[in-house]
This record gives sequence, C-alpha cells and structure tokens, in this order.
Amino acid sequence: MVQRKDLLSLGFYRLSAFHGSDGPLSYRIEKIEEEDGIDAKGKPKKEIVGLRVITYPGPYNYENTDDSLKESKDFPFAAESLDEIVAYLNSLPKPDLVP
Repeated sequence: MVQRKDLLSLGFYRLSAFHGSDGPLSYRIEKIEEEDGIDAKGKPKKEIVGLRVITYPGPYNYENTDDSLKESKDFPFAAESLDEIVAYLNSLPKPDLVP
C-alpha cells in the first residue's frame, strides 16, 4: 500500500522524476511541461502544468519495460494531487510480474 509519506514533496518533481513500487506494481511520477513563449535568449520557456503517473508491472525498471505494458494518468501540479495520486495507486489492481 502506497502512503503519502512514500512520495516526496512537490518541489522534488520540478527537478526530477520519481520511481517507486508497491509489490509488483511499479510507478513513475514526472512533471508535465508545456511551452509558454520564448525567453530573452531565444529559448522556449516551459511551464509545469501537471504530474503524470505511469504505472507498469515489475520486475523490470521503467526503461526496460515494454511501452505497451505502461498506463498513465495525469493530475494537476498541486500539493493536493499527491494525495490523489496515493489514492489512485492504491485503487489499482496488482499486476502479475512480467516473466
């Protein structure tokens, strides 16, 4: 069972993706960015608009799991979303491990 304390603070997700697991259910939480114009140096400005939770069966890591086995769900980029993510992860059935 995933608990709120298992996830990091919202600020962490601005910098990096988070990987976790609950038995055979593995998950990745990452920020969703959209381009929001061009900055003074001519580079695209990006705005964080949400969090994406990607779930997949273990035992392999995210990079080594076939994309067809991954499912995703998006949430707003807000502290309250972390509680919603915990509830979402706990509502999912536990998959069989990939052979």
